[in-house]
Amino acid sequence: MPAIALTFDDGPGAVTTAILDVLREHGAGATFNVLGERIAGREEHVRRAVQEGQEIGVHGWAHDDHRNHPLAGARGAARTAAVIRSVCGVEPRLFRPPFGLTNRRLQLAAARHRLRTLLWDVDPRDYEDPGAQAIYDRIIAAIRPGSIVLLHDDRPELMPTAEAVDRVLHELRGRGWHAVTASQLVAGHAGAVRHLPAG
Repeated sequence: MPAIALTFDDGPGAVTTAILDVLREHGAGATFNVLGERIAGREEHVRRAVQEGQEIGVHGWAHDDHRNHPLAGARGAARTAAVIRSVCGVEPRLFRPPFGLTNRRLQLAAARHRLRTLLWDVDPRDYEDPGAQAIYDRIIAAIRPGSIVLLHDDRPELMPTAEAVDRVLHELRGRGWHAVTASQLVAGHAGAVRHLPAG
């Protein structure tokens, strides 16, 4: 069955709960790439995501460009992974570099902490606050089987993302597609390897 992965960066945050509600309603999977510095006070969001079968990935400790300091960036990612383990007992496997900015040194440094770098191929630019219709239209126009979609869940202005995701999931069901976690997609869909940087 054709599948895509919806991924949410920069949380846990103001829209995480609304997105989890939508995913639960549709029985859909997704991956939440969290920032370590934003977990405190939002631990229940992370626990709920895991309890409902969603994947937790690492977005680093802070939202910085780590290319010039890859060892420090990887240590921050490992620190975030340790917090995730403490909060919900799962071992993160994926690292989404902030801004999607990466290089071989950063990828190798993250890999030493057992974190595989994951990028994307569909970016509806929901962070520009274009509204639910535009987010939906951009996703639907760009997805194909094996796509990884970049979305965000950190601030209240992103609530249209949850609405757009609801509409996307309805459309996927109509096509006979489904949404899975990024790890499930990479493991089960050969085309998805293009989203993993070389090296």
